[in-house]
Amino acid sequence: MKTFSAIYKGDRVVSLLEDIDFPKDTEVLVVIPEQEDEKELHRQLQSATEAVFAKLRDNKEDEIWNEYL
Repeated sequence: MKTFSAIYKGDRVVSLLEDIDFPKDTEVLVVIPEQEDEKELHRQLQSATEAVFAKLRDNKEDEIWNEYL
């Protein structure tokens, strides 16, 4: 599953904010967060991002480079 930002233009038109090459008639799922849900979503994404970066930073290979520098 991929996630893309878009803007609802009205009249059943959703415009993606970036060019994407989809085959014709590709089914998509549109999720519209409620305003209060959006804050929680941002908090969850930030937390997940921090966890991923922590794993990337805290590894033995980085420790070797830190000693080298």
